[in-house]
Amino acid sequence: MDRYREVVVYIAGFTGPLAGNMVLALLGTLGSEWNVESVDVLLSIPAFMFPFALVQLVSGAISNAYDRRSTVLLGLSVYAIGTVLASASGSLEFFIGARVVQGLGYAFVNPILVAMLSDIAGPNRQGQVMGYFGSSTTAGVSVGPLLGGAFADINWRFAFLTVTALSIAMIALVWFLFRGERRGDRRLSLSAVFSDISGAVRHRRISRLSASGFLAFMAFAGVISFVAEYMETGPLALGPEEVGIALSVSGFVGIFVAPLAGRLVDRRGAICCVTVGFLTSAIGAFALSFADEYLHFLVLLLITGSGGAFIWASLLTMVVAVPPSMKNTSSSVFNSSRFLGYAISPLVFAPIYLATGFDQLMILCASIGLVALLLVFLSRDGPKEE
Repeated sequence: MDRYREVVVYIAGFTGPLAGNMVLALLGTLGSEWNVESVDVLLSIPAFMFPFALVQLVSGAISNAYDRRSTVLLGLSVYAIGTVLASASGSLEFFIGARVVQGLGYAFVNPILVAMLSDIAGPNRQGQVMGYFGSSTTAGVSVGPLLGGAFADINWRFAFLTVTALSIAMIALVWFLFRGERRGDRRLSLSAVFSDISGAVRHRRISRLSASGFLAFMAFAGVISFVAEYMETGPLALGPEEVGIALSVSGFVGIFVAPLAGRLVDRRGAICCVTVGFLTSAIGAFALSFADEYLHFLVLLLITGSGGAFIWASLLTMVVAVPPSMKNTSSSVFNSSRFLGYAISPLVFAPIYLATGFDQLMILCASIGLVALLLVFLSRDGPKEE
């Protein structure tokens, strides 16, 4: 039964990023549908990401009052409703509202899945399952644009209905396989939620790992976003197809490297593997500032993607290495922090990119990665896990 539960967690982890990134392949299609600029459709990405990042901060504490199964079922249900609304959108404004609903719903799913997976795996497979979970979410990020592109010339609404069907299947499987989940032993209240969150934030280990995750994802998103911009508008003047292939390299390599990284976390330790990840990603980002050929970008994006797989397998393993009573909230605080870093990355880096250029921004992203690694080392001085 645990094996089936583990597989369902992986598929549920795949489901959220699938619709989250699908819009990237539909910018022109949706722009033409509603007679708006394709760049305006990009607003639907932060419309998903900001509620997704912010609400995760409280979803773990809420699951403590009820139970993980009920919380995940609620989140998947709201996410499915948002996806149906997205498929029925008749205007950009309605579509952005639907994306907000999607983000709100999946915020009650993602961090709880991490805590559930940790308990399913037991103490000896923590790194391995976090590696596979990273692989599943990366697969969702990578497959989303492919799914959107596949339906772009047929009917873009079918892409969102496909995700809806997958979400409903996940609701049924979670309802059936996780029956008997222990219910919370207290009433839900603002004071209880605040107490759980403040306890996690005051936990030096959790707060520093969360800050590390925030900086790491902000730097990674900066690299991906502005590499795409530079390859298309810079000296190489590449077409969208070539840029898309280059970005896919970074995502797809993570699908295969993440399970390997997770196994190494179990064998060599999270600190060793997260150091390898940050150093690899920082070297890749720094070298991008010297890249001047398409092949250089392909190779270096592959390197940074591989490093990212080691980073997330390690950090997720470290975050759930806390007393069971703190696991839900620890995962929520960490995931809220890292996805918030992803969400604000374009806002932070766009002025820097315009003022200093691509090369300096890549060096800055590499430096931020090293600061994030320093925070991981400092987290070892915090309270010991039980």
